[in-house]
Amino acid sequence: MTITRVVMLAGVFIVPALLLTVGHRLRRRAPRVHGVFWGAIVGHVIALAVGTVAAMTPAEAWAPTDTMRGALAVWSFLVLPASGALLGWLRGGAAKVG
Repeated sequence: MTITRVVMLAGVFIVPALLLTVGHRLRRRAPRVHGVFWGAIVGHVIALAVGTVAAMTPAEAWAPTDTMRGALAVWSFLVLPASGALLGWLRGGAAKVG
């Protein structure tokens, strides 16, 4: 199994499973966990949009040696939620509005 398949499977199945696990009883968790959770959710939603657009682009629009499509369609599902979680963790327990 290649690394791109492992990354794709991790982004498609493991990331949502982790989000479900962390989201369970989110109210009882620390404010930093709230930031990690919502950062990862936002990153995953953006990755879904980016991956869908990259996957639906016609094959004629891509060159045979173009690696950007693979990066957008595969790696975004793992990298964007991880970077969103990192930003949420760095933001920490910011004050809630409302």
